[in-house]
Amino acid sequence: MVLALCSLWGANRYYPLLLSEQQQDFASVVLDDQGYPLRAFADQQGVWRYKVDIEDVSEEYLAALIAYEDRYFYQHPGVNPISFLRAAWQYLIHQRIVSGGSTITMQVARILHPHPRTLLGKLQQVLRALQLEWYLSKQEILNIYINYAPFGGTLEGVQAASYQYFRKPALALRPAEAVLLAVLPQAPSRYRPDRYPQRATQARNKVIDRLVKQGNWSPQKGKQVKQEPVVVWKPEQPFVAPLLARRLHQENPSKAVINTYIKRDLQLQISSYVGEYAMLQGAGVSMAVLVVDNQTQHVVSYVGSASMLDASRAGHVDMIQAIRSPGSTLKPLLFALAIDDNLIHSQSLLADVPRLNSRYQPGNFAKGFDGPVTATDALQRSLNIPFVQLIEAYGEQKFVNKLAHVLYPLRIPNGQANASVILGGAGISLQSLVTLHSSFANQGWVKPLIFKKHETEPKNPKNNVVKGRRLVSDEAAWITWKTLTGLTPPAQFSWGLSKQVRPLLAWKTGTSWSSRDAWAIGSTEQYSIGVWVGKPSGEPLKGALGVTTAAPALFSVLSMLNNAKQGSYQSVSAMPERPFNVQEKEICWPDGRARHLSEGTCDRRFVALTKGGVTPRTLQIESRLAFHQVIENIMIDPVSGLRLSGHCGALVAKHKKVSVWPRQLEPWLAVNEKRGHRIPMYSPHCLVIPKQADALTIVGLLNHQQIYRRQQSLIQQTVYASGASGQVSWYLNGQWLATQAGAFTLKLLPQLQGKAELVAIDQHGVTGRITFTMKDDLILL
Repeated sequence: MVLALCSLWGANRYYPLLLSEQQQDFASVVLDDQGYPLRAFADQQGVWRYKVDIEDVSEEYLAALIAYEDRYFYQHPGVNPISFLRAAWQYLIHQRIVSGGSTITMQVARILHPHPRTLLGKLQQVLRALQLEWYLSKQEILNIYINYAPFGGTLEGVQAASYQYFRKPALALRPAEAVLLAVLPQAPSRYRPDRYPQRATQARNKVIDRLVKQGNWSPQKGKQVKQEPVVVWKPEQPFVAPLLARRLHQENPSKAVINTYIKRDLQLQISSYVGEYAMLQGAGVSMAVLVVDNQTQHVVSYVGSASMLDASRAGHVDMIQAIRSPGSTLKPLLFALAIDDNLIHSQSLLADVPRLNSRYQPGNFAKGFDGPVTATDALQRSLNIPFVQLIEAYGEQKFVNKLAHVLYPLRIPNGQANASVILGGAGISLQSLVTLHSSFANQGWVKPLIFKKHETEPKNPKNNVVKGRRLVSDEAAWITWKTLTGLTPPAQFSWGLSKQVRPLLAWKTGTSWSSRDAWAIGSTEQYSIGVWVGKPSGEPLKGALGVTTAAPALFSVLSMLNNAKQGSYQSVSAMPERPFNVQEKEICWPDGRARHLSEGTCDRRFVALTKGGVTPRTLQIESRLAFHQVIENIMIDPVSGLRLSGHCGALVAKHKKVSVWPRQLEPWLAVNEKRGHRIPMYSPHCLVIPKQADALTIVGLLNHQQIYRRQQSLIQQTVYASGASGQVSWYLNGQWLATQAGAFTLKLLPQLQGKAELVAIDQHGVTGRITFTMKDDLILL
């Protein structure tokens, strides 16, 4: 006995058990929110082996494994002498293996230290088994077995086998499935259930008989389980949310199991829709959709391209992370920030007019100018010029700094912020846009998205509070969210329901220059959704607009969420709680403030949503951080009522206060709102009479004139601006044509159809405007 122990001690010293070196790398698997595989990545040897612990394996499997492979596993020291001697005696009598004598510990020893099937090899296996029992607990030995047991080819471990054959984790195995996997390592190729279901059934039933015989199962249970046919999935690697899986695997290369919050059914439904929708948009078009749970910031769906395997659409490029031009999708952020800075309220007067004193003179997607517009109307209709006015008042660099403060900086050419930033003159990703827009449903807090679960995460996700940074106040966030719900959905998504029961979606679209990117971002109280459509190459997508190309996809995804019948999908029709400090105030134009504070005439009244009842004055046009002075002081002759100046001699003057609108809005105002209606002409008794016109007169075309064109011909018409000072800038349907002095030749191209707007503005900002209509027929000029 002493000699045997000394021999074992010496063998252990000269042949140490090197567990860390023998155990190989694990494959990496990315799982959905229920623990089912989304995508897997083989280890360095190409083996599919997914790490799992005993507590994460079905008890039915463990019971069947021990009952069939090693009944006395918890009693023997690594070698079962009786079974070993019986197997050796049968081998000597029959000169072949009749029954196995290997314990589970011995099988683990052979897995970790492969050896030839000889007597010397068997002795080596026995030594290693004794070493394992000396150094490891039974649980640790069993844990190695369930991770490394061979299941055929490059498939190892019960977790990998369970995923491959049953598309479920080993913890979810039913009795019939558990018993089959317990016997499969005995002859994985011979018993392979997808190829030889009859052999697999016979082997499985053999294990069932042993479980019944040993008293682990009742005869009734054994009979019931035998009646279940062997049905398995054809072995193939999962390929759901492949770009997210690739991203997480690259970010966590040493992590064997990565758990996500992806909802498989939703992911598959959106992926299928995205693939079909992108094909309808034309060759080379890709698409991306991101869905986030606002309560937890968990990413529940991640579709990074139309199809990862479609090279013609650059499907391998993850467009959720790609930096692109955001178009108009940043406008709601500026809207909210301007409310917090007391620059505007929801109904503030903004100007959609030609820009004269600025190097940056954008137009609108909708042709023409609208003159005075509310801040709400400007946001809902995505008018460009009012938001250029707003970002100049707020500060371009200040806006960029605000986004950088919440850790979502814009990519700006040359690093110099300018007014074009608000119209897409910067770079940002779909992921960042969705994160920023989710702040409207999160009381103004920008919280990072969560793509994977953490090992120490609490069981209740609502207790997992995500830290973030505040971008805007909860009042500004709610006012912006409410404003964005006022957009009319695409006709096919009206659901035929009243606004009260229609899902409340605060949404915004965007289109980058030359239609390279079409965006739609939206949020309900429960979810934030982002959609991008375009070509990854950066080529223009002819005719693509956010509102016509991306918005239908946004509402399709919303419908998928709305129609789901389980889980948290049901709350898409709720709305964020209105902050107590959001107050409604009746305000007046042109002053912009609350009615009781307004100076002058209350020409137009609106009910505005305000932060704490604050109602700022109307912003001055093309003047940074200046407010419009609504009251103009003039002198009049009390007798004639005519206007006087300092050059009017001894005439007695009376001071009068007149309420006026910004001069640039004159052509779009009603007659009774114009300066000419409110400010009288200068008295003829004055020696010097200043220029009195506040609007130009366009001569050469009549206002509201109808022009008939014959055979798509080009029409050229000479026009000029009467009363203009210096050079005049001409705009047709909002597009700049020329800046020059004197007469201008207007070219009416054949493609010009329907109503058109012609605007002229001189060097002092005095503006003239007419509208006319183009029709195909006889030319009448």
